[in-house]
Amino acid sequence: MHDTDNTLLSYFDTASEGFGDRLRAVPDGRWEDATPCTEWNVRQLVNHMILGSRIYTSLLRGGSSAEFMAELHQDVLDGDPATTYRDAVAECRAAFRAAGAFDRIVDYPFGPVPGRQLLGLYVVDAITHTWDLARAIRLDERLDAPTVRWILDSFEWIYHGVSESPIADSDRYYGPPTQVPASDASEQDRLLHVMGRKP
Repeated sequence: MHDTDNTLLSYFDTASEGFGDRLRAVPDGRWEDATPCTEWNVRQLVNHMILGSRIYTSLLRGGSSAEFMAELHQDVLDGDPATTYRDAVAECRAAFRAAGAFDRIVDYPFGPVPGRQLLGLYVVDAITHTWDLARAIRLDERLDAPTVRWILDSFEWIYHGVSESPIADSDRYYGPPTQVPASDASEQDRLLHVMGRKP
């Protein structure tokens, strides 16, 4: 495996672990709280992240885009959320680390992409939803700075050929960009702006 691929895998670990850290801190009684994702409460957001890990694992192992879309709204919170999330992430990590996974073209529903690019899509989703969860229950909103910088530097590559994205004329799955950030805005705030958030 190339050093660059090891670096990509480190972003996966950082992004997934950042969400897991906030998830373990969710107090009892806060699962119905609203999140910046207006259609999801905290429980639904966590469900999305678990489901996302499982679906990406399926894609990397030959699953189809039709299966992806069919499973998109399942409820998979059938036990301790933190444990369920940890197990789903571990399986997804193993799928990304499997021989040939980065170069395999997967049937992503918004355009076929190599596994390497799919990992980039995962990282953006995990980082963005880490902030969503932190904002929802008033936890530490600071995201990993090197990962945020990598996303900003890699945005065009991550979303190349992807029809539903923050850089396409579509806000079906992404909120439209919020107000233009100030010229001295942090990299984190710039990313959140592009992802339709209001830091």
